Amino acid sequence: MGDVTNPTTTASPFESPISAGIFHNIATSYTDQNVVISPLLLEATLSLLFLGSDGATAEELQKLLRLKQRFPSNAKMANFYAAELANITMDADTRLQLQNRLMLQPISGSESGPADDFQKIAQTYFHVTAECVDLEQTEKLRRHIKEQILASVGGGSWDQIQVESSPAAKTLLLMAANLQSKWFLPFSAYRTGLYEFHNGSQVKSVPMLFDDDMFVKFAELRDLDARAIELPYEHAEELSMLLILPNQRGGLQDLEKQLSGQDLGALQQRMQMEGVQVLLPKFSIDFECSLRQPLKQLGFEEIFAPSANFKHLHSSGNLPVVDVLQKLRLNFNESGSGNELPRVAAEYKPIVISNSSRQKFFRADHPFFFAIRSENVTYLMGHVVEF
Repeated sequence: MGDVTNPTTTASPFESPISAGIFHNIATSYTDQNVVISPLLLEATLSLLFLGSDGATAEELQKLLRLKQRFPSNAKMANFYAAELANITMDADTRLQLQNRLMLQPISGSESGPADDFQKIAQTYFHVTAECVDLEQTEKLRRHIKEQILASVGGGSWDQIQVESSPAAKTLLLMAANLQSKWFLPFSAYRTGLYEFHNGSQVKSVPMLFDDDMFVKFAELRDLDARAIELPYEHAEELSMLLILPNQRGGLQDLEKQLSGQDLGALQQRMQMEGVQVLLPKFSIDFECSLRQPLKQLGFEEIFAPSANFKHLHSSGNLPVVDVLQKLRLNFNESGSGNELPRVAAEYKPIVISNSSRQKFFRADHPFFFAIRSENVTYLMGHVVEF
């Protein structure tokens, strides 16, 4: 395992190429469901696995994450993730409540847990707690996830995921996060009203945020047949939500296919401050999924193979990953993201829009894509398709 030093802010390398691929694989599997994933949490956790790996397992992780091209040393890589995770977890106004766990099946005849130096690096640089948990006791595992992990990021339980049972020693990765945020420019609750949201043949009146003249970054992306706005958060570093809306009501899948080859940072450089008429639905996403198949589709095989070599993680070395799970929560409302008092539909009045040929507009009355980013890193990425 390479040496790492105290976390410091480093120049940010370009993002790993797996982010767009993972999102594309998830988005095409959940076309009728609201989705959110965290490219940063996934990349950081896989990079930590690299530090615990050896042999062919290490070679595959290094190659697919392009670690050599992106970082001059393991220390720089660890410092980079430490700085980015601190940026998104330590801010008073906009932060992720985060739980990252690396769970190891207790190994018969072995008293030891994860290696001490690996545990320290996992916690200090990657916000990951490495622990021994009996993965074969499904109900016990589910209770542990609910009471020890999800309770600290907003509660809830793990509904859908089944952990495969196998007598082989194994590893389970779990990332859970809940965004708590404040807009730099909050929306007025008095202007929130009902407006129709179209998804295929389904039309539903939903509560929408409305501002007739919001001064935000905007671009008409003719090459993507879409338009974009950027809503800044109240945050010590520049952090914002990028929303991209296809011009055609049924255009989200085509847009997402095109975005899989796009640098979102370069796209944001094309945006300019404008007075924009903004109409956005309030939404809430609580999304859980297994990333095992999407990772395999991108070429990650060694970490799941019986021969997986994690000799720097545990003295036994042979610890194939059984699954990589994410559960992420995001609310989108007038003040940002977080808890709010529920309102019934009867409290909202219909929104009446005045059209002006001179005005820029962003009316999200059909499925759209979003990403929550700093200048160089995508923290969250998803799409909204249904209510």
